[in-house]
Amino acid sequence: MSAKRRVVIAGLGAITACGKGWEPYWNAAIQGRSAIVSAKPLNLGNFPFKNAGMIPDFDAKEFVENRKSIKVMSREIQLAVGASRLALRDAKLSPENYDPTRIGVTLGTGIINNDLDEIGIGFRNSLDESGHFSMNKFGQEGIRSLFPLWFLKYLPNMPACHVSMVNQLRGPNNTVTTSSAASTQAIGEAYHVIERGDADVMLAGGTDSKLNAMGISRLHLLGFLSQHEDAPEKVYCPFDEKHDGIVLGEGAGIMVLESLESAKRRGANIYAEIIGYGSSSDFNYDPRDADDFTGKRVAIRRALEDAGLEPEDVNVIVANGSGIPQEDVQESLAIQSFYGQTFGKLQVTAVKPVTGHLVYGSGSVEAMVAALTTKKKLIPPVINLVKPDSNCPLPFVIGKTKSCEVKVAVINTFGFGGQNASLVFQHV
Repeated sequence: MSAKRRVVIAGLGAITACGKGWEPYWNAAIQGRSAIVSAKPLNLGNFPFKNAGMIPDFDAKEFVENRKSIKVMSREIQLAVGASRLALRDAKLSPENYDPTRIGVTLGTGIINNDLDEIGIGFRNSLDESGHFSMNKFGQEGIRSLFPLWFLKYLPNMPACHVSMVNQLRGPNNTVTTSSAASTQAIGEAYHVIERGDADVMLAGGTDSKLNAMGISRLHLLGFLSQHEDAPEKVYCPFDEKHDGIVLGEGAGIMVLESLESAKRRGANIYAEIIGYGSSSDFNYDPRDADDFTGKRVAIRRALEDAGLEPEDVNVIVANGSGIPQEDVQESLAIQSFYGQTFGKLQVTAVKPVTGHLVYGSGSVEAMVAALTTKKKLIPPVINLVKPDSNCPLPFVIGKTKSCEVKVAVINTFGFGGQNASLVFQHV
């Protein structure tokens, strides 16, 4: 049996409310600055949705040469393609200097919400004389009103499909759809692809935009959205005693994962090494049950076992920190179950208030923060954490960025349905 190959991060590409590229995102994180703003530009009328992490100036034409293909790209697809181009550019990789059969894609994404104006015309043309929807009329007239390639915009596998086509990649290609854990699991699965030798390079991460009527409605009906009346940049406060839910954002993050020998051979800039990945599911997931943290603990334990490390070896945890009170408590209990009340050198941060919760894409950009803490020796603070919830007694970085040696960082990403993932990064 051949030895497992070491896997490093050789490029980063992000598009978030902070701007294009990983640098604006990282700078906002270490400056403790939130990009969440009023959601009024979305023109949602009386919809109960006040604030969001919106990308103000994204244009897919900057990243896609074939303008016709943009017609079949949802916003999630466009963001993923943009992030992939930025990541490859950051890694100094272009089609002429890689074997396309040895570079692949694994992305986290999921429900891509339909544009109501686009699908609405089909339903309007399916109403009978009394104004009721008629399946017969839909089959005869409504369906013909839809854009012929409409469905291709909304399949969850299409972001990975378009990323591979735009960048001419013919290696392993996969999509992970496990709610908020999807992007982190995508990175973990891509790590294993390279580790076992099935590819030399993988683009891995995720993309999502729930800033539309369907996406917002689903999370509102679940009762997950924050209803704070504070200034937009202050409303999202995971682990604080005022936490009351999530604030949605949109964005995409893609990492270039590469075998260590390949990265060294071409003189790549290495951000960090991935040394562990763990995944699990909660047995009886219920965000109202503060004792239900077993699955989260399992994900963290498996990641550390995969890395061959003990809990005391970890310097930083980039926590999931969803802001949903019960989830914050569950995560705190899971972390405490490893460390007890003696945390030693451990520091805990959470960065969702920087961009808003990217849902399927959240782990993709938060993993970048975990990796960059080892490279930059800086730990961003938890924005808006003033008085931690008494049920979340963790050693948080509060107020300002902390400068210190970081050899090992862990990221936790926990999905709304109880699917969990953790990754371990190491300074190289």
